[in-house]
Amino acid sequence: MSALPQYNRPPTPDELLEEYLPLVRYHADQLMRRTPDSIELGDLINAGVLGLLDGAQRFDHSREVQFKTFVSYRVRGSMIDYLRAYDWMPRGLRDSAKEMQGAFMELEQLYGRPAEEQEIADHLGINLHDYRERLNQVRYMSVIHFDDIPMHNSDGDEFSILETLEADPLLTPESQNTMLEFVQQLADAIHQLPKRENVLITLYYYEELTMKEIALILGLTESRVSQLHSQMVLRLRSLMGLN
Repeated sequence: MSALPQYNRPPTPDELLEEYLPLVRYHADQLMRRTPDSIELGDLINAGVLGLLDGAQRFDHSREVQFKTFVSYRVRGSMIDYLRAYDWMPRGLRDSAKEMQGAFMELEQLYGRPAEEQEIADHLGINLHDYRERLNQVRYMSVIHFDDIPMHNSDGDEFSILETLEADPLLTPESQNTMLEFVQQLADAIHQLPKRENVLITLYYYEELTMKEIALILGLTESRVSQLHSQMVLRLRSLMGLN
């Protein structure tokens, strides 16, 4: 383990926890906002601690990257790996989400504009109430921020921004170009969202407000905001051509 800036020797695990446990807790709290009740905060923190210790082992002073920046990605990546392994979404819900995402893609290609709720419900052969119930059921599918959405390099290999930054925090020119292309693709997709969903993505992901706070701002119920969030995620994934 490399010596860190505040130590003249490699830090002990206890020293790392004393210094960086608040960082682990911060990332756990952020992810808990997007997970079902069956996920325990303590389990996410434990996964993050493992990422912290692993990050300390992997940290390379010669790359002139701040330890806190590097280890943040290791902590959050470890938590995301835990959530993926947990895999709480039943196959039926995954199929339902995929069907709705396909409806967005087909209708928006047909109309050349964002599809409205009633149009999506009609396309799926269900009423508006049942469509919104489906949105409620798949609301936990968006646990991961944009930095874990898959990208593809020139060879067609799939990887994520998270993995890129962990492996290359300084970013090679090729990695920079790939990330810039992805960010532009994401920005273009966000620009195509309906106004209310565009506001929602800003308040939730950039301002980091809770669903309850957003509901007060938009004059909606918290449940309705949650439905709109699910719809926004499905639409965004459809616009970006993600599975």
